[in-house]
Amino acid sequence: MENVAAEGFVRRMRVAQGLEPADLVVRGAVVVDVYTGELHADWAIAAAGDRIAYVGPPMEGLIGERTSVVEAEGRYAVPGLLDGHTHLLGARYCPEAAIPYILASGTTTVITELAEPASVAGLLGIQAGMEAVRDQPVKVFVTLPPLASCAPFMEDVAPDPQTYRELLRRPEVVGLGEVYWANLVLREDPRLVDLVHAALEAGKVVEGHAAGARGGRLAAYAAAGVTSCHEPITAEEVLERLRLGYHVMVREGKVRQELEAVASVWRDGTADLRRLCLVTDSVAADQLLEEGYVDHLLRKAVRLGMDPIRAVQAVTLNVAERFRLDHLVGGLAPGRYADLVLTPSLHDFRAEVVVANGRVVAENGRVLVPSRSPRYPEALYHTVSRACLLPPEALRVPAPQRQRTVRVRAIQMVTHLVTRETVVEVPADGGFVRIPPDADVAVAAAVDRVSEPGRAFVGLVQGLGMRRGGYATTMAWDAHCLVTVGRSPEDMALAIRRVVALGGGCAVVSDGAVRAELPALVAGVVSTLPLEEVARREREVDEALRTLGFSSPRPSLTVDVLTAAAIPHFKISERGYVRVRDGSVVGLWPEEGEAPG
Repeated sequence: MENVAAEGFVRRMRVAQGLEPADLVVRGAVVVDVYTGELHADWAIAAAGDRIAYVGPPMEGLIGERTSVVEAEGRYAVPGLLDGHTHLLGARYCPEAAIPYILASGTTTVITELAEPASVAGLLGIQAGMEAVRDQPVKVFVTLPPLASCAPFMEDVAPDPQTYRELLRRPEVVGLGEVYWANLVLREDPRLVDLVHAALEAGKVVEGHAAGARGGRLAAYAAAGVTSCHEPITAEEVLERLRLGYHVMVREGKVRQELEAVASVWRDGTADLRRLCLVTDSVAADQLLEEGYVDHLLRKAVRLGMDPIRAVQAVTLNVAERFRLDHLVGGLAPGRYADLVLTPSLHDFRAEVVVANGRVVAENGRVLVPSRSPRYPEALYHTVSRACLLPPEALRVPAPQRQRTVRVRAIQMVTHLVTRETVVEVPADGGFVRIPPDADVAVAAAVDRVSEPGRAFVGLVQGLGMRRGGYATTMAWDAHCLVTVGRSPEDMALAIRRVVALGGGCAVVSDGAVRAELPALVAGVVSTLPLEEVARREREVDEALRTLGFSSPRPSLTVDVLTAAAIPHFKISERGYVRVRDGSVVGLWPEEGEAPG
């Protein structure tokens, strides 16, 4: 192996001097130099094997009889784009279905979290995720999921620290995934402290998730060794993090779209943007098909006033430097992988030719190389137990006998993602809560499907807009739960029954009939359907939920995050409601005179 590597760089040295012909030459390009911010007209890029050997003015000896020549004809040569934060196994589709579209759009390197399969299956989920993204035509690096959840009992699938230490030695592992600041700073969780130390000890980075953290708490987070954050939603939050030395990731994807909100950071022209990265944080199937991938972020940032070369740096070199990969990717320079994109414009970026590992892999949106279809462990196809099949009577909120009205603790939707704790007063009859037809209150239940299958908690959620029917999903964030919401216990029970029959996924039910569904067989979170089919079914699910009264932009996402520690403040689990701030678990009934936490 060492001899092969040595032969590779010796050959690159010879090609760089014109002593041997290159395997591939791109000539006549305007090279975008992300290191200096310059544009170099009529330059050539020569590759020996999968690496760049030479970048510069045309030189004798680069082209031989067997050299593949790509005529740039004055187009811009941009480094292959990087996505510095995404969830390839958390966007409902399987990686191999999305990778052709990612590659065709000009993205050649992705750094992905593995939280979704790991939250369900622990080490097996981590290993399956790493296997799924291995040896794909897009380079995929991973961060290990810390599996930080709303409450400690939800982390029982987490591997032991020694296993993490062994995994951190693997070259494709670039760090520890997003560690929620409340778990680390406020709770001082010993397990997370140990994991952060292990990552730093291994020379890897620690990814942050500092939603809402400011001042001393944000400083404490950085002091712990966390060096990035993808959660700022205002220009002020971006600047606060940059000033503390964070690598700041601005999101534009399925979950959040922040480019427009923070654009004054670059419009003002005073802040150094070298630690600013643009990331997707996952892209929905329909977005990937209709808008593109990181290329969409690049175009939008330029429309919002970012200098085109700065925008290119924010999706190439800045990302590579953040993950200590800039010796491999992120720029067009000798020794780096020969990953590049030819585009006719930097203001309206379109990937006309994509080169990865020294070969043309896509032209004008058409991918020329296949994705690898991994084999997922059989156990991941059996994560939805029949013990989750709750009868309608188990999906009613109990109330004390003889009381006509009761005060019940509930989740309140502040936005379509953010929640808080509230108390609602609702009628009761015959030992159960009776929700009035015109009330914006629905039943919400979480059912364990892994650790203690069938264990459930039934509560209330206010502000969904749901007026009828039922919905069930196994794609809940940070949890190994099946979650259901609804106004009809019978429809909720049928939705659960359908999801169990599918082996995972989601289903919308109204008036006793299934209206839309999406199967997700792998760990109950990943669909093996083609990307176009996932997009179609996702649209059908969200449209069906809107007919039940939902008003949020992506109704299914609103339900997915009801278990998530990632988004504040009040969540649901199979043991009760959870306060994200301190991980405390509370039940239905507030104490006399108690204010919501």
